[in-house]
Amino acid sequence: MNITARYCSAFNPDASETVAYNNPLFPAYARYGILSTYPDYSAISHWHEDLEFVLIRKGKMTYNVNGELIELPENSGIMVNSRQLHYGFSKEHEECEFICILLSPELLKGNEWFYENCMEHITRNAACPYHCLNPEGWEAAVLERLYSLYHSFSGSPTDPLSCFEVMEDFIAVMKLLYENLPTETSRPVKESAELSTLRTMIGYIEEHLSEHITLEDIALSGAVCKSKCSLLFKKYLNDTPITYTTKLRLKKSLASLLTPGKSITDIAYEYGFCGASYYCETFRKYYGSSPLAYRKIYENA
Repeated sequence: MNITARYCSAFNPDASETVAYNNPLFPAYARYGILSTYPDYSAISHWHEDLEFVLIRKGKMTYNVNGELIELPENSGIMVNSRQLHYGFSKEHEECEFICILLSPELLKGNEWFYENCMEHITRNAACPYHCLNPEGWEAAVLERLYSLYHSFSGSPTDPLSCFEVMEDFIAVMKLLYENLPTETSRPVKESAELSTLRTMIGYIEEHLSEHITLEDIALSGAVCKSKCSLLFKKYLNDTPITYTTKLRLKKSLASLLTPGKSITDIAYEYGFCGASYYCETFRKYYGSSPLAYRKIYENA
């Protein structure tokens, strides 16, 4: 299994991430990750329908979920619920080895009643945007099942037996979450106006990524002033709107960079950079190497 970070996921029109599953026809994903392979020891903030589980193997990591910072020590983990804005990072640039598992609720949508009454009891639980997993009690049982699920991916992702094992562990994990997660005492609350506005602005950036984007453009897309726009990006993403845009452009450019035959100049203009020189300079700032050196590393991996 490739232990390097996979940056080349695509995005949907609402800027939610389209996950590059191990098997495109079976929406489950697992990999071993190393935080230092991410620029500035930080993933870029994103969200998806999938439930995300991160298991810390060595070191530690900080996780940002909807602007809330959660410290994850070694041997712990976290469950990030469906459609929550999140990313992991190390402010101190300390190494962290981790397992990342994404499981689509669609895997268990065969029966509508079961999906609405059992699955959505968890995935639409506004009282639980995330849950920390400590190596004790019922959470230890969740971690054990997740490690088992991860090892099921060690073979071929199209092996039916492996898929059966993944489904078995997924069901067991969901049962434990159903039994133990806090539940809402009232009707589900709507997403906060701030997060909704932020999602809209991120969606605008995604849609216009190849164009020249200004702070004013981003603010107008969210119907807020420039200072409010900057405040929301700082509060929830710890970035300025323009820095976030640059990071997203770089991340998206990797898919083209790792495609044979594409020139650096074409890639630069495709993703909204003003030229090859500026693209290379920015790429080196965040990835620590030139685009060509990065391409060679992954060609030889």
